[in-house]
Amino acid sequence: MDIIDEVMKSYPEYMDTPDVRVVDLTPDGIGAIPVLGRHNYKCAGVNTVPHIHPGMIEILCCQRGANLSFDHAGEVVPVSPGSVFAAQPETPHYLRCYPKGLSTVWIWFRLPEHGETVLGLSGEETQWLVSRLRSIPARFDATDALKHSFTRLWTLYDSAPRETTERRLMLRHAVLSLLLDTIESSNTRKADTSSARLDSLIEEMRADPSCDYNLDELAGRAAMSVAKLTTCFRRKTGLPPHAYLVFCRISAAKKLLSTTRMSIGAIADNLGFPSAQHFATQFRRETGRTPHEYRDTEGRGKREILSRK
Repeated sequence: MDIIDEVMKSYPEYMDTPDVRVVDLTPDGIGAIPVLGRHNYKCAGVNTVPHIHPGMIEILCCQRGANLSFDHAGEVVPVSPGSVFAAQPETPHYLRCYPKGLSTVWIWFRLPEHGETVLGLSGEETQWLVSRLRSIPARFDATDALKHSFTRLWTLYDSAPRETTERRLMLRHAVLSLLLDTIESSNTRKADTSSARLDSLIEEMRADPSCDYNLDELAGRAAMSVAKLTTCFRRKTGLPPHAYLVFCRISAAKKLLSTTRMSIGAIADNLGFPSAQHFATQFRRETGRTPHEYRDTEGRGKREILSRK
């Protein structure tokens, strides 16, 4: 069975509350954007259901929060304030947890049908826009222009006079600017030697979180001072080195809890935690659940998916 058939198909659930805003721009003549969202998380939560948005690209910008990560087709994608997560229509993904204090804004871009145009563009311009959006990576840093575009779009949605030509034109221009800024942001590269070394260290910690990583040794390998390493690490992952290592260990623990019957103590020992109690404390702090509760929930979720096959 194709993987698309094994995950939930997620469609818009509109609401407009002080903490959760999910609105539709279609009534404003912007059929390409069925979802404009903003979410402020007052408390921690979890979401363990892989899903797709049929025919739509999700573009999410993190404004505030720590320890945020998405599961993107089975790969962990850390997202920090000022970075963007993007998911294509056919790619299963889900937000692994909702940290308290997290703030995000996002849109869903509906892919046009064959021969259809969007946002008043010509056929050739529509094809170019769609092609570029289909090639953006799962994670990249947002430029100041992209951050401003999200803010401006929400400001116009709330302030522009309803059911007017002015509103439709201003919103259409704001959406097109946001999409173009997304493409520009995704093409921004910061490729220097130190950055490449740091990327390698981050990947190593993600691949083998059971090891102990000495901060001075990491700084030496990255050819940075400890202070610069910590700053650059936080910029790339949203966390300082030790906190990121804990994040990687918790991510690995989630996989072991959901795919094996290893005991809690064995998992703790396997991933370098000093004790099962310390592991359980860290796990609950990061996920809002105990390891046993997580294993039970994951098992139930997998059984539900199997029952739909």
